[in-house]
Amino acid sequence: MPDTRKTPPQQLPENPQQLVNFMTNEEWYELLGQVDALVREMDDLPYPNVKEKIFTLLAGIDTIHRESLGRLVRLFKQGVLEKVVTDPTIHTLMELYDLLPPEVEQAEGKKVDEQLAKIQLATGPGKGASVPTHPQEVQKQSPSKYPHWVPVLQQRDDLLAGAVKNCQVEDHSILLCRVEDSYFAVAAACAEDNTLMADGELNKYTLTCPNHPGCYYDVRNGGRMAGTAKIECYPVKQDDNGRVLVGMGMPFEPKLPAF
Repeated sequence: MPDTRKTPPQQLPENPQQLVNFMTNEEWYELLGQVDALVREMDDLPYPNVKEKIFTLLAGIDTIHRESLGRLVRLFKQGVLEKVVTDPTIHTLMELYDLLPPEVEQAEGKKVDEQLAKIQLATGPGKGASVPTHPQEVQKQSPSKYPHWVPVLQQRDDLLAGAVKNCQVEDHSILLCRVEDSYFAVAAACAEDNTLMADGELNKYTLTCPNHPGCYYDVRNGGRMAGTAKIECYPVKQDDNGRVLVGMGMPFEPKLPAF
């Protein structure tokens, strides 16, 4: 592995603006040294210790990024950050570390409120899935800050074919369904009244809601059969280690047969 150690820069003039809630330079160099030592250990690390070391390493790298970006943003002149975050990649990075300007966050919050209002008008009473009105409910149903994969099965055969598993993935209740060798992930709440379908039965691609007679969903696209309501679907993949993972904060593309 390349040498990641850096010679400490020359002492810069003290900035008149006080560093509040930031690391001291001594703490900063100590962190860099710890991360460098962990990187060097990766080459000769025995397998049982890999997971713990890697998570410690990632936490250190995350702290380095957070500290650096926080100090950088502090030096921006007024209005600069608002222009910089118009770039989608920079916007994602700043959002990940909670560094978006308040004006931008308020504007995005307004967009969410407008979208929820449109959904409310489109659905209305008896027209489909209920729309959350409590702020906590809105937050739980909002997309993640950045796309990522979350493991829900350590081994693919932990879920038998034709079975359903209720999983809590971050703030989302999700049903993982296995049809032969394919896996599908759908929201666990019925579109009728948001009651959980943890005890639902799976017949091929059809999920039967245990709470409402005649309520069936296609796990491939979340559509309710003989109805217009839908439940949310999530991407699913298997990695080289046999784990099954659910994609959060990323678009879902249903895979249906072409006729």
